Amino acid sequence: MARRPGDAGVTTGPLFRPIDRHGRIPARAHPVAGRDRRERLTPQSINLIAKRAATAADLDHADAYTPHGLRAGGATSAAKAGAFMSAIIRHGRWADGSPVVAGYIRQADK
Repeated sequence: MARRPGDAGVTTGPLFRPIDRHGRIPARAHPVAGRDRRERLTPQSINLIAKRAATAADLDHADAYTPHGLRAGGATSAAKAGAFMSAIIRHGRWADGSPVVAGYIRQADK
């Protein structure tokens, strides 16, 4: 059974947090410049996680995968499959009516 965030005493704050090799969420560090560095994953950490997952899945060019690319790929695949733009926007967590989502949908002939 999957653990819920509240099971670890986490009820607020960032979704993506560091977890040590024992599966524990580290205690909060002393704030640095008003912000706790260990409270959330860094963009570099999220990028590394995406690359490691692509490598583990034995994908071609695994080192080229990025979280941004996965978001664009998901939107592009959904559009190619005929998904409604409103569904793509909702699933990708873009703001309703945002023109940004159109930039994430890649054209096959580019």
